[in-house]
Amino acid sequence: MEPLKPKPSFFLPLLIVALLFFSGGFLLGEYYPFTNPNSPLKLAKVIQVYNSLKGSFLLSKTLDPQKLEYGAAKGLVEAAGDPYTYFLDPKESKDFFDMINGSFQGIGAEIAFNEDKQIIVIAPLEGTPAKRAGLQPQDIILQIDNKLTAGLSLDEAVTLIRGPKGSSVNLTIKRSSLPDPLRLSIVRDTIEIPIVSWKPLENGSIAYIQLFNFDEKSGDRFAQAAQKILGANAKKIILDLRGNPGGILQEAIQMAGWFVDKNAIVVSERSADGTKKDYKSEGPGQLKGLPLVILVDKGSASASEILAGALHVHNKATLVGEKTFGKGTVQVLEKFPDGSSLRVTISEWLLPDGSSINNQDESKKGITPDVLIAPKSGDKKGNIQQDTQLKKAIELLK
Repeated sequence: MEPLKPKPSFFLPLLIVALLFFSGGFLLGEYYPFTNPNSPLKLAKVIQVYNSLKGSFLLSKTLDPQKLEYGAAKGLVEAAGDPYTYFLDPKESKDFFDMINGSFQGIGAEIAFNEDKQIIVIAPLEGTPAKRAGLQPQDIILQIDNKLTAGLSLDEAVTLIRGPKGSSVNLTIKRSSLPDPLRLSIVRDTIEIPIVSWKPLENGSIAYIQLFNFDEKSGDRFAQAAQKILGANAKKIILDLRGNPGGILQEAIQMAGWFVDKNAIVVSERSADGTKKDYKSEGPGQLKGLPLVILVDKGSASASEILAGALHVHNKATLVGEKTFGKGTVQVLEKFPDGSSLRVTISEWLLPDGSSINNQDESKKGITPDVLIAPKSGDKKGNIQQDTQLKKAIELLK
């Protein structure tokens, strides 16, 4: 990804192919407990184990102190128990930072832990090998090639799944609708992340916008589409956020500004100490008078939930589809001089009415649409004749 600079918070679960970050400030003493006598963390045990390895391990002469140091850092962070907080070694950090440019090699899917610490698919990205192979949101990944995923960290799973263009990876998955595990062979490719597309429906009266992710270009691309929609004199809008795993907060705020009044609260950030910071719309509000339906599903996460939830709370949108994923925490990333980095959860997002997307009560996690409707077998997203949820959105707008 690009060099770090102050940017809005990112809150996406770990992507198989990409994660978006911004630099966060951390106190020096938190990272150097040996030099901080007030730190409750004592790392004598790590040194004790290292000395034992050096003294008695059969392959002690092959030990790489740098790898051991990174391994200790990973273990320390994983013990915190938050699936969205993790340590990346220099190679992993470089891979992720490179991806902010929107092009990379992989299969094009996003993963996270579920409540049972199983690795699940959040959403396959549109037009990618993962999508073409039939990977679906909420699929549980049981095995990657010949490696069982039980006990793997997310970044270990990412490393196993990623690979050069043209190579294959075999995923054994468990799907709730199938009695037996399913094995998918996916050929890796160069992934170009789509951002925004739109087309007129119903003789031009409805503008159908598909928003695929929230990267650093999404807000500007959405603005370009909005201007074309205004020029086309569309009277109603369908915003499709299905399968959109989220991304950069500021892009979601920028898009919300097209539908709500200036200075309207889009989202609030609540820190561990209870302090709250509001993020408000900066306008221009030029689409706020048009009837709006937003399509969501279980692959709609983080920034998608923020945008859909904010517009729903402000009575600007009717939500149609399935309950969303439920990812509403804030992460920042500190990049260290050696190229490694730490991504850490620091706060949670609240919708304008004060509700939390990331509710600990599983039944209240995510956003439940006004109109619950599941896709039918054989549906093709965006096809007006073969998309059950899209047809329902059109029906509501009529």
